[in-house]
Amino acid sequence: MFLSTITGWIWPWERPTNYGWYHIMWLVIMLGLCVFFCLKFATKHDEKIDNRVIFGFGVFLVLIETYKQIFVTIDNGTFIWSNFPFQFCSVPMYAAFIAPLVKNKKVQNAFYSFLAIFGFLAGTAVMLYPDTCFHTDYVTILIHTMMWHASMVIMGVYLIVAKRYCSSLKNFVKEITSGGIVFTSIVVFSLLVNIIAYHAYFGTPNNTTGQSINFMYISPYYGCPFPVLGALKEQVPFIVFFLVYLLAFAVGISVLWFAIFGIRQLVALIANKKKPEAKQKSC
Repeated sequence: MFLSTITGWIWPWERPTNYGWYHIMWLVIMLGLCVFFCLKFATKHDEKIDNRVIFGFGVFLVLIETYKQIFVTIDNGTFIWSNFPFQFCSVPMYAAFIAPLVKNKKVQNAFYSFLAIFGFLAGTAVMLYPDTCFHTDYVTILIHTMMWHASMVIMGVYLIVAKRYCSSLKNFVKEITSGGIVFTSIVVFSLLVNIIAYHAYFGTPNNTTGQSINFMYISPYYGCPFPVLGALKEQVPFIVFFLVYLLAFAVGISVLWFAIFGIRQLVALIANKKKPEAKQKSC
């Protein structure tokens, strides 16, 4: 009864737009929480604290995603398999929930590298251009969308500060490869599930999207919603699309890594310039 009532909470104003009041409000909230978590916890560089913070985010994401799945199921009258949370923006939930519980430090660091760079990229992309996420009239789903992607950005910033990612050129290959192994494993797993699901029970398209499972949008049987990759998929053999898909993410992640590295160097340069001035004044 309660959840059925919530599905009736319709957005009472005009649909949110990019850089409208609703979007800007969430950007301010996100940036404020980034500063809070970094100053309060990340700068301590304490592994136990880091694990607790990330696990907290993992539990939070699991809870709000469970709500969303129940909501969508009630709203549609059936569970929609194509909405199962296993897309690029969904997998950080699993990583954040699992990573703090992993005892093997190499595996744990691989998950954290994935969250810090890959998850940060996905969250930032949506928070900067959330237009497609605003195509709903439901208040709680609009809130879920912004809480979800803001959490991804906050976790990314937190881990970049706490684990000192993107701080040294000699760590570039190690950090990209570490997170890349997690990403590639997820993609390969998704491809296998997509193929198996299509030829099993889930091959019957649901009445909402016309698709069954399409994890990471790499099913050989359905389209890809990403602008350039989607068009490419229609023109080339699937294996070519798949390799370009991996390459595109590798390039994007590398560019992001160097962008963060550059920002770190700029901040360090400004900080170093201020130090002599401070000493001079004290004399």
